[in-house]
Amino acid sequence: MLKNYLMVALRNLLKHKLYSAINVTGLAVGLATCVLILLFVRNETSYDRFFTDNDRIYQVAFKAQLPGRQVDHFAASMLPLAAAMKEGLPEVEMTARVIQNSVVIKQGGESFSETARAVDPDFFRIFDFTFLRGDRMTALDDPNSIVLTESMARKYFKDQDALGQTLDIDGSAPAKVTGIIPDMPSNTHFDLEIIRPYAAVAQAMRGIETNWGAVCCETYVRLKPGVDGKALSDRMPAWFKTTAPTLNSPTGNVVLGEIFTPRLRNLKDIHTDPVMTSMRPATSYAEIITFAAVAALVLAIASINFMNLATARATQRAREVSVRKVVGASRSQIIMQFIGESLLLTVIGLVLSIALVELALPAYSAFLDKKLSFNLFTDPLLGPALLGLALVVGVAGGAYPAFFLSGFNPARVLKGASSGVGGGSGRLRMALVVVQFAISISLMVATSVVYGQLLYAQNKNLGFEKENTLVLRGFPRSVDQARQQTLVEALAKLDGVVAAAGSSSTPGDGSENNTNVRLPGANPDQMLVLRQGGVDWDFVKALGLQLVAGREFDRNRPADQLPPLADPAQVPAGDTAARTYAGAVMINEAAVKRLGFASNEDAIGKQFEVGADDDGTNKLTIIGVVADFHFRSVHDPIPPALFVINRDRFSDVLVRLKPGNVQKTLVEIERVWRDMFPNRPLNREFLDDRIQAQYVREAKTSQMFAAFSGLAILIACLGLFGLASFTAERRTKEIGLRKVLGASVMDIVRLLVWQFSKPVLVANLIAWPVAWYFMDQWLNGFSFRIDLNPLLFVSAGAVALLIAWATVGLHAARVAQAKPVTALRYE
Repeated sequence: MLKNYLMVALRNLLKHKLYSAINVTGLAVGLATCVLILLFVRNETSYDRFFTDNDRIYQVAFKAQLPGRQVDHFAASMLPLAAAMKEGLPEVEMTARVIQNSVVIKQGGESFSETARAVDPDFFRIFDFTFLRGDRMTALDDPNSIVLTESMARKYFKDQDALGQTLDIDGSAPAKVTGIIPDMPSNTHFDLEIIRPYAAVAQAMRGIETNWGAVCCETYVRLKPGVDGKALSDRMPAWFKTTAPTLNSPTGNVVLGEIFTPRLRNLKDIHTDPVMTSMRPATSYAEIITFAAVAALVLAIASINFMNLATARATQRAREVSVRKVVGASRSQIIMQFIGESLLLTVIGLVLSIALVELALPAYSAFLDKKLSFNLFTDPLLGPALLGLALVVGVAGGAYPAFFLSGFNPARVLKGASSGVGGGSGRLRMALVVVQFAISISLMVATSVVYGQLLYAQNKNLGFEKENTLVLRGFPRSVDQARQQTLVEALAKLDGVVAAAGSSSTPGDGSENNTNVRLPGANPDQMLVLRQGGVDWDFVKALGLQLVAGREFDRNRPADQLPPLADPAQVPAGDTAARTYAGAVMINEAAVKRLGFASNEDAIGKQFEVGADDDGTNKLTIIGVVADFHFRSVHDPIPPALFVINRDRFSDVLVRLKPGNVQKTLVEIERVWRDMFPNRPLNREFLDDRIQAQYVREAKTSQMFAAFSGLAILIACLGLFGLASFTAERRTKEIGLRKVLGASVMDIVRLLVWQFSKPVLVANLIAWPVAWYFMDQWLNGFSFRIDLNPLLFVSAGAVALLIAWATVGLHAARVAQAKPVTALRYE
């Protein structure tokens, strides 16, 4: 019996080659697309799960509520926090801090600038990284030890055994390589290449190691077995309030426990917590769920295709089914036959989809910059999941026609009533076509909105000149102010330079430095928080900011420069003069509004106080207002900000270049840098490249949406083509009669095209409000966003309709051109 079913199924597949090819291709593309998306989803949800005891490992994160500012979230923590937690929280078993620092490595007569991470002794006890060479438990015992990844070891030692070799780091004692670990996998939030013991940077940290204002590390903890991490996280704010001190700074007293709220976030959740920065870009559960939904929708379109074509083809087999019933076939046997044929098609589609995944996976992984794996034999879940998926699709595709046809009355069908067969199934098919195109149109709209928002972010006027603006990164903090000024002045004199200026922060660097201010006469509790930037004289010109009121800083006015701030710890109590300073300040338009001034011009000449000390009052006078500009991406609001001349705190140098011979100017800048800092390589990047880098993930998301939407449309069109073929075949006599009665080819084409236009038009009416709602919700997550344009929705619907017309029209034209006599002799 099974052999007979198989033979009949194969014969039907070969007899109807077009139908079989469309069905198998659509299903294979749908399954392959679904698998590729789910591989991405699985990778995103597997971050850091390979670490032993990952459920006991947490990172300390903070929520900051500063007066007059939006709530901020960050993963950086105070240097003394780790020791305080280990001492004050008995639930904590181990702690480890991770501190990022830039180092210069000299090797073979060359200097290289690298990013290293300094870690506490328990780091490799908390995180059981695989060691290819060396001992994980003792690798960082020596202050002059260093652990490298495979790539770093190859970079500096080529094919030699790196273990035991030494590297010259920052001109200090040679660091001995005591461990080699594999490169970081794609599914971890860590971005480690060079790992040093904390003792190696302890000298640089001296003086701030006990300073609760030094927020410059990431703190990880491993809890003791059986400890409820959530319960401990809930108790952290109260513990922190009683543990963290009140900071006494020149800009006012800061009660840490009232501003900062700590919590523990589990290691597995770090990657899916996008509100905080991490070593690697984070994602969100919303994005993961969105792509999982896209996978389900694409598979739904493929499954609907399969069911539609199976149902359409089955109605033409009514006579076959009736004959089988007359000669004794039971209903269950007929059901098994149709489901068996359906399963055979799905198995063929599944095999083809596996081949498609294998072919696409290398390019797909490279595009995502992830190491995605697809192995049916080593993955205990993948194989059964695919087989289960194929089984569900196969049974669903074969069940309806099987039960539908097995219920026919053989006598009616054999007497010629088969023409009436399938009326209900025809309505079902059109309903499923509506669902298909509603999904496809929604995906097209979503793709257009995502791409539109990306273009808006990339091309929005950011308020500064990002083109031809060079950022010299990692400006040495150890050099004195005179050398800083000498470098900036030397760069400014170059023929190809418009202006050069040092800065404590530059757009896109992710830095954050805030200060407390208040208007004269305001109560002490009426403090406002403004972002503070220490800048150079030509900062406005170097960044190309727009001055909207007042004047810029003037180097010929010494009073414009902020004097060095006194260390509160060194100032005797009651010494008001030593704790008082004055100077000029520039603010942005957001600060004008935040401080309550009537207009930009009204702010000029006004003063505000910095700090809340009772011993002295520090006043800044507003001399200029610049137009708002984006410090970060357009995802974030523009904060109120102030800028002061404070030339001893630069981390970067901005160099605005003249358009034209940029390469020549870059060579001259390299020469000036080498003259000033011969032992330190120059790290530079163009500001527009840094800004574009903020949107790499959004660009990939947009491209993925576009690709998957295109595949969804392709699958839907394959099904539409198959249905058009079936409809034309079923209406062959009707088409012949219409031509005999005078219908033209265009009349026939219009008839068939209109039949399939109606479900697409209905699909638009369903897709538009659904897509509008979800995309509006998505856009609300941006501080600056595009408006939803009805034309975009109409365009998506029009494109879907044109594709449907092209799909059906080409086939309809071929059928309409057939000779009427051939049609009338049909059957």
